[in-house]
Amino acid sequence: MKNVASFWEKENFGKLFIRLVIGLFFIAFGIRYFAGGMLSLQAFGAIFSTIGITFWPGVWGVFSSVILILSGMCFLIGFFFRTNCILLSLVFFLKLLMAWSSSKNFFDVEFLLNASLAVLLFSFLFMGAGRFSSDGK
Repeated sequence: MKNVASFWEKENFGKLFIRLVIGLFFIAFGIRYFAGGMLSLQAFGAIFSTIGITFWPGVWGVFSSVILILSGMCFLIGFFFRTNCILLSLVFFLKLLMAWSSSKNFFDVEFLLNASLAVLLFSFLFMGAGRFSSDGK
């Protein structure tokens, strides 16, 4: 019984589980924007208009989708973990600003999703990936 209790006391297993699930979510988000075509990519690239970048929304949408997919894969395995947390935090912070500027409602589903992912990524920036990652820290 002591082995079962010691298993649940390890935070590294929790970090591994969250990394695997959330990494798959990021990959799915990125693929979803590519699957939606150029209109979806342009709408996703429009998040940069919140910081004043209004030209080439399609290019910025592709850039952001590639960041989601590649950083999601790296998040999954824990490779350059904190760097990927910063990149993903930037994307989701911009999505959060875009959702806030369009609805001004804290209870909007898109706002809540982006806020929770931004908080999760910001928290992981300080916690690290855990022992079960390619960085091993």
